[in-house]
Amino acid sequence: MKKIMAVGMAVILAAGLTACSGGETVREETTAAASAAAENTDTAAPAPAANSNKVKKNPYTEDIKIAYIAHDLSTPNNQAWLEGIERECASWDNIVVQSFNGESSAETQVKIMSDVINQKYDAIILQCSDGTALAPSVDEAEKAGIPVITLNLDAYTVHSALVMAVDYDAGRMVADEMAKEMNGKGDVVVIQGVAGLTRTDNLEKGFRDTIANYPDIKIIDAQSASFEKETAITVMNSFLQNYEKIDGVFCINDAMAEGAALAVQSAGRKGEMVIWGADGESDALAMIESGDMTGTIYTNSWDEGSTAAKIALLMVGSEYDSAVLTETPQVIMEPIVVTIDTVSSIPPEDRW
Repeated sequence: MKKIMAVGMAVILAAGLTACSGGETVREETTAAASAAAENTDTAAPAPAANSNKVKKNPYTEDIKIAYIAHDLSTPNNQAWLEGIERECASWDNIVVQSFNGESSAETQVKIMSDVINQKYDAIILQCSDGTALAPSVDEAEKAGIPVITLNLDAYTVHSALVMAVDYDAGRMVADEMAKEMNGKGDVVVIQGVAGLTRTDNLEKGFRDTIANYPDIKIIDAQSASFEKETAITVMNSFLQNYEKIDGVFCINDAMAEGAALAVQSAGRKGEMVIWGADGESDALAMIESGDMTGTIYTNSWDEGSTAAKIALLMVGSEYDSAVLTETPQVIMEPIVVTIDTVSSIPPEDRW
């Protein structure tokens, strides 16, 4: 994880985030940074001055407004994250959560960010459509004293926190599972997300780096379906027409894996190949149970949204802000490998 160099923020994150409920894990370096900072206060470089615009509020008694700016509110992930945020804040009448649909557009998200900053929201939970394009808006919010917590899709600038599912490791897990199912040999295609997004790039890198350990497995093609189920059907149909033999399909998210599985069924080629996604949404779990998909990497998105809300409230009630950070602290959610053998371990109440 990116290490936290500021004493105060390291201690707060180590103490506060580990108290979060659910399966999330704060990476070891966070706690290590807190311990090291506490032991080396005499020699540590002075922290930057805190923002004068940061106003500490009691998040449980004073009026609080939290903005959730989604990449695309129509997707199951974004809906589950929103529900998790709302669940976490539901017990307090003073906390208002307002959701905004970024419509998969960085330009739209930049406009929304400007609006919520001008409206003086107390915290922003953001899923960046473009980490570079959103960075100036995130900087503007933090300078205004509004903590920004990114969710899965990061902003490429230092900010209050990033909450995310595993990405590189998820790709690695899928590659190892797929290699096992393929007996270490065969031809694989990849259906990609949106290039340039951290999660997309890291998932694919983890997969490719690990598949390289299996010399008899070849990645024969890769195309983007931009996270969309219908687009993935088209991409998979193209693969099926171009290649008589496909042994494995890795899709960067479950929606695309579901689309690939539907294309394979329609082509009458079910059973010829293993099909993997990554997310763990309920439709994918159902397709694993029916044998239409092989597996996925499950993350409890409700817990992920809840964790982002906890951090937002922690930041609102704290005197610390990103001005004392040198790099963005991260909270990584627990991954679960799901196959036909393990899907029953995900209870109905945890299926989003």
